[in-house]
Amino acid sequence: MNPFTAKRKLIDIEGPVFETLSRQAKREGISLKKYIETLLEKDAERHRAEMPARITDPRILDLVGIAKHAVAEADPDDERLQYILSK
Repeated sequence: MNPFTAKRKLIDIEGPVFETLSRQAKREGISLKKYIETLLEKDAERHRAEMPARITDPRILDLVGIAKHAVAEADPDDERLQYILSK
């Protein structure tokens, strides 16, 4: 079971794309919904796997470390900071 909470999103799909996805799902022997979910999960996993490899510049990593340190020491009652962190 996936440890993450599922999110629902109503999406619009163009007619030709819908038909193509429907045919591919039928070929795979699964529902269109499950087929689209699988495609999205694979794509997201590929991007998650690529992210750490892209962020290797020591200058960027130092800046991230500085930002984490500053947030840890920040005033918890700072409304502006709480607003920014909530986004």
